[in-house]
Amino acid sequence: MEPVTTDEPRADWDAASPEFRRDPLSVLARLRDEHPVAYSQHGYRGCSFWALTRHDHIVDATLDVERFRNGELTRFGPPRPPLESDPPQHTLFRRLMQPHFSPSRMRALESRVRAICAELLEPLVSAGGGDAASGFAQPLPARVLLTFLNQPEQHWHSLKRWSEAAFLQFSDDPADQAAFRVANDALYEYSRTVLAARRALPRDDDLVTTLLRAQEEGHPITDDHIIGVIRLLLAAGHDSTTTAVGICLHRLAVDIALQDELRRAPEKISSAVEELLRYETPVLAMPRTAACDFEFHGRHLRRGDRVLLYFASGNRDRRVFGDAESVRADRRPNPHLAFGHGIHKCIGAPLARLELRVALEAWLASTTRFELAGTPEFEPWHQFGLRYLPLKIGT
Repeated sequence: MEPVTTDEPRADWDAASPEFRRDPLSVLARLRDEHPVAYSQHGYRGCSFWALTRHDHIVDATLDVERFRNGELTRFGPPRPPLESDPPQHTLFRRLMQPHFSPSRMRALESRVRAICAELLEPLVSAGGGDAASGFAQPLPARVLLTFLNQPEQHWHSLKRWSEAAFLQFSDDPADQAAFRVANDALYEYSRTVLAARRALPRDDDLVTTLLRAQEEGHPITDDHIIGVIRLLLAAGHDSTTTAVGICLHRLAVDIALQDELRRAPEKISSAVEELLRYETPVLAMPRTAACDFEFHGRHLRRGDRVLLYFASGNRDRRVFGDAESVRADRRPNPHLAFGHGIHKCIGAPLARLELRVALEAWLASTTRFELAGTPEFEPWHQFGLRYLPLKIGT
């Protein structure tokens, strides 16, 4: 083990600054050049942390699962594997869950995704426009997730409301904290309801049934672990995809040349989705915990230090992406980090890609043009997420 100083590292930046809150990508761009492994004494859950901002450094960290750990994250309930776990537990849950996100499973879901898109689009197209955030981006991923979990689609309103309130967990406002606790309790209670339903009526095509039938170290997987998986899916399974759908629709609405390009060449839609995820990454960063004292690209990390992997920063790294500040629908290769990297790469990425591709195909096939009809409003917790997206639609 390398010798490591016990002195408090010098601060390279302030993640709680108004500048970072206002324009995080500009601050991260400066850090990539000046302090690629940067220390802040504020900003992550009120604690100090290290920020990794370069693409190659982030990749290095995601592949170094012995020193950068996921299983020590702060929780507000049972652990949520596979995200909040490390090998060997992570390996087990990933192996059990992976078949449910296979190409064949996605093909089986595609017709339902298309039907939901058509249902949501019809009133917007008939009216010549409307709020594409509340009318399309918000309900689509939540309804698809409930279909995936074999739960009633009409529950999507409650699921979305609870998930949005869950983002209040780090607010300083006591009222926000109270709202978070109510929402978090509701999400765990719903997770227990899903578990009970699958225990009473198993299904061969169901992820929860798979976990109920499996074993961990010779024993059935505990209810707490299964509930943790469900709770993870209830948030991660639709929230970031909602953001991504809004990102794609907003970008096409303000970039008519790109919209026209995809109308002329719909075969570019899949690659355009990847590029939009790179350019306006739905999840700014994800945390890790240092498992020991070690040196990483010239900086000394100590056991227990928090680390944020700024995926959005890595996705704008000019060392990897030529013309990184421009959107290129046919960018090849495109090793973006929007879904993470390594063993913790988002297991639901195939489902998100399916939804995004089908959504854009539906919008482009059902309209002749769509453009902004007012000023969009962005979510406070996602840099590019839309809470209001007024569009004018031509048919």
